[in-house]
Amino acid sequence: MQALASRLPGEDLLYLGDTARVPYGARSGDTVRRYSHRVAGHLWRRGIKALVVACNTATTWALPSLAAAGAELGVPVLGVIEPGVDRALAVSQRGHVAVIGTEGTVRGGAYTRALLARHPGLRVDAVACPLFVALAEEGWHEGDIAERVAERYLAPLRAGADTLILGCTHYPLLAGAIQSALPDVALVDSAHSTAEATARMLGDHALLRSAGGGQQRFLVTDHVERFHVVGERFLGGPLGEVELVDIRDDDGEAFGLPGSAHR
Repeated sequence: MQALASRLPGEDLLYLGDTARVPYGARSGDTVRRYSHRVAGHLWRRGIKALVVACNTATTWALPSLAAAGAELGVPVLGVIEPGVDRALAVSQRGHVAVIGTEGTVRGGAYTRALLARHPGLRVDAVACPLFVALAEEGWHEGDIAERVAERYLAPLRAGADTLILGCTHYPLLAGAIQSALPDVALVDSAHSTAEATARMLGDHALLRSAGGGQQRFLVTDHVERFHVVGERFLGGPLGEVELVDIRDDDGEAFGLPGSAHR
C-alpha cells in the first residue's frame, strides 16, 4: 500500500485486510483460494478498476482464477510474485536466487517455477520463515530477538545465494535483521517492483490517473483497533478511519469464482 501510494499519487487506493482469517500462510491452498475469492468479490462489488493481490500466499494459490475472472469483468489483476521475480533476475550476479516466505508460499512453489521458467539454469533455494510475520506484527522486527531468529532461519542460505526475495509483505520490516544474517546478499522487496508493474498495467489498459490527490481507504474483517496499531507501524503514520466489513460466502461466486462458499 505504501509503495503504491508513493508511485501512484493520483490513484484512489482501497485496501482490504482479511484480519478475521489471517494468517493465510499456514492454511491449505484450497482454503487460501476460497478466502481470496471472497475478498476479490467484495472489492469487485465496490467497483474497483484494477486488483493487486498484495499477498504472496494468495498470489501463489489464487492468482490464476482471480486473473481469469478479472478478464471476464474487464478488471486487470496483478500478483506480487512476477514483479519480484523480474527484479531478482535483474539484480542477481551469479545466478543463485533464494526466496523466503510463509509456509504456504514456499510449499506452493510459485516463485521457484516462475524463476526457472525465465532462467532454466538458475539455482533457487526456498526457505519458510513463519515467525517473521509474528515478529513484524508485534513490533519485534529490530533487536536481538529478530536477529537470532533470522540467523536460525537463514543459516542454510549462506552457502552462496547472491540475491534474496523477501517473499512476504511483512518481511521488509525485518530487512535489517535479514541483512545482518546475510550481509553479502542483495535483498529484493517485491512491493516496489509491484508498484512499478501496477503503473505499467494501468497504463496498458488506459486506466492510469496521473493527477495528484488520490485517497486511501482501509477495510478490515476484524480487529479494527489492532489493525490501527500494526498498520501505522507499516505505513509510518496514522491511517485515518478504518471500516469493518463482512465478507459474504457468496461474494466470489457472484463473479464466477468457484468454491467461494464453504460446502
